[in-house]
Amino acid sequence: MMKSIFFGIIALMFAAVVMHQEQASAQLTDSDTASTTDQWNYMNRSCTAKLHDQINKEFDAALFYMQYAAYFAQYQVNLPGFEKFFFNAASEEREHGIKLVEYALMRGQKPIDASTFNLNFGKLQRPEPTDGSVALTALQAALSKEQEVTKSIRELIKTCEEDHNDYHLVDYLTGEFLDEQHEGQRDLAGKLAMLRKMLNTNPHLGEFLFDKQNM
Repeated sequence: MMKSIFFGIIALMFAAVVMHQEQASAQLTDSDTASTTDQWNYMNRSCTAKLHDQINKEFDAALFYMQYAAYFAQYQVNLPGFEKFFFNAASEEREHGIKLVEYALMRGQKPIDASTFNLNFGKLQRPEPTDGSVALTALQAALSKEQEVTKSIRELIKTCEEDHNDYHLVDYLTGEFLDEQHEGQRDLAGKLAMLRKMLNTNPHLGEFLFDKQNM
């Protein structure tokens, strides 16, 4: 009789332990999963959101430059120097986007999906000439785009450094991206200045000569 009671108590205790484990498993939420991930590599949500925004901006810039490259490649326009320049610019921005995707995955973040990745496939209208030159319009647009991307990178750095002390990402962005951004802006500013001079000297052939000699 005592033996039966003893085994009955053991059975009840075992059942209680099993029920507790099942309840704990049922209560596991997404935040609990995230906290487990955070144990090996924490990244704040607002910092992650800004990083996803920057990934979008890099690929948007790639599309922007690709559209200009295709414009200059048309037989009616036929400026191969500008075509090559903008195709190269598109490739660089695409590479930047891929680097940021790889960084996010290295930091244990979820892959980009429809909720965080939304490219702007807006149609590029035929550029209106500036001082009689479509090429001048294109270079001005490219410089504005680079300034926009640089500003976004700075905002990403500010969010991740000042609010969340994510110095690893800040160091990566500063060394890997900002140098190239500033060099690119300087190059575009120089090209703009040179093209303006050539257009002033020879309004009819300045654009053609610049395409051959400076692009």
